[in-house]
Amino acid sequence: MLDNIPSISDGIRLSVRRLPNILRSSEQQYHQEGGKQSTFFSQSVRKKNRAVCNIFVMGLAELLGTALLLFLGCMGCVSGVSVVPIPHHLSGIIFGMTVLLIIQLFGHISGAHLNPAVTLSSAILGHLKPLLVPVYIAAQFIGAFLGFGLLKVLIPEDLAEEFNGDVNGTAVPAVAKPGLCSTTLHPRLTSMQALAIEAIITTVLIMICCSVWDKRNAKNTDSTPVRFGLIISVISMTAGPFTGASMNTVRSFAPAVFNGDWDSHWVYWVGPTLGALIGTFSYKFLFEDSDDEEDSNEDKLNNTEDIPLHESHIRMKNNIV
Repeated sequence: MLDNIPSISDGIRLSVRRLPNILRSSEQQYHQEGGKQSTFFSQSVRKKNRAVCNIFVMGLAELLGTALLLFLGCMGCVSGVSVVPIPHHLSGIIFGMTVLLIIQLFGHISGAHLNPAVTLSSAILGHLKPLLVPVYIAAQFIGAFLGFGLLKVLIPEDLAEEFNGDVNGTAVPAVAKPGLCSTTLHPRLTSMQALAIEAIITTVLIMICCSVWDKRNAKNTDSTPVRFGLIISVISMTAGPFTGASMNTVRSFAPAVFNGDWDSHWVYWVGPTLGALIGTFSYKFLFEDSDDEEDSNEDKLNNTEDIPLHESHIRMKNNIV
């Protein structure tokens, strides 16, 4: 039996003979693991690239949508092309139908916010990741400048300087007339009254947005563009003679820059912001269903790496100007 036991020299000799095989198998295993690591790295890179691409597409949709809002909506306010002055009711309908068009075009991509107040509300409720808030707002401001600037370039200068011949229904001297599409206060309205009106109508708008985003209302989104178009029209027709019914800082800011209409312009910054906060928290604490919080992660835009770009995921939940 002792003869069958290998000696130390035999063990060393066997180990040396098997060493190439051991090294070869180790090298193969290393390459296999390295391939897995490379595959994982490439997947991570592709995922990040897809996230960046999706963010860019959503920002571009907001930019183009806001540009169309100012271009088409304000084009409907040009009264010099017609003998009959354009009444504010018609301007309200034009803006409402413009919103309908934009939601139908971009609602399934970015939600068609077109309004910093809507973006702020969406972020507070958790439907929009905070990272996207500055992207959306920057795109909205840029789009408003481009859209209104393009309108000023394309229409004759004398038509661009005319705006219904009055200020919210009250005749004024030609020197005091606001520029094309500028939102202005009624001459008999104080700044605080105008601030209250803008805050209230923006609150109503934001609460309507919250009701559409509500999970309990998910089955009633088939006609969302039409509904919001009519909503904007109604609010514009009722509050338009008093403040212009802005509800949207970028909608008022772009015409103010091109026309130089800065009188009480702070109302159109503070009013919509207050309305966004009041409307969002009012709906959240008074009407929101607490059971929705458990499943809220299913359709939130909270992961920029998996931002949906089609209607079946967004479900038309972030629409409105």
